[in-house]
Amino acid sequence: ENLANLGTKAGVEDRRFHIHTPLIKLSKAEIIRKAVEVDVDLSLTHSCYDPSPEGLACGECDACLLRLKGFREAGLKDPIRYA
Repeated sequence: ENLANLGTKAGVEDRRFHIHTPLIKLSKAEIIRKAVEVDVDLSLTHSCYDPSPEGLACGECDACLLRLKGFREAGLKDPIRYA
C-alpha cells in the first residue's frame, strides 16, 4: 500500500490506494468453509505451482500441500483432480 502510494501518479496526487485483505488472518480451512458458505465452485479454483501439461495439480508443491491440508481440516474433499 505504501509503495503504491509513493510510486504512482495517483498516490502522489493524494488519491491514495487502500488494499483490503479480508481473508488474510483466516486459515486455509476457514477460507474454504467461507467459500462453501457463499457457494463458490471450488472445482474451478487452482493453487498448484507446477501443474501437469494437462493442467492437473501436482499434489506435491507447497501450494498443493497447503490446499489439501485446508480441505482436510475443513472436513471436506478437495474437488479438483491431481496428477
